[in-house]
Amino acid sequence: MKYIVFPTEKLDEIPQEMLDELHLTPRKSVDGTQVIMKIVHYEALFPSIMTLPLLDEKEKTENPIYPYPTYEGEELNTLLSGPDWSSDESII
Repeated sequence: MKYIVFPTEKLDEIPQEMLDELHLTPRKSVDGTQVIMKIVHYEALFPSIMTLPLLDEKEKTENPIYPYPTYEGEELNTLLSGPDWSSDESII
């Protein structure tokens, strides 16, 4: 599963009713400045932000280009275990 990290300000543009309708509770970074969510949810909220790359005749791909970094697999695990996404404070 692929995830995207983007500024919280972008998420603030989306009405809470829309997030509720899609049953989304996006995860924010420890400092609250970034949000991480599944690509499929990002595409549902921001369909016009994605672009397809310009290709020459040899390349054939339909993978969109996102304006923010995407993560999956071990790279995602490393990100989420880092200080920006996990707090050292214990939850009581």
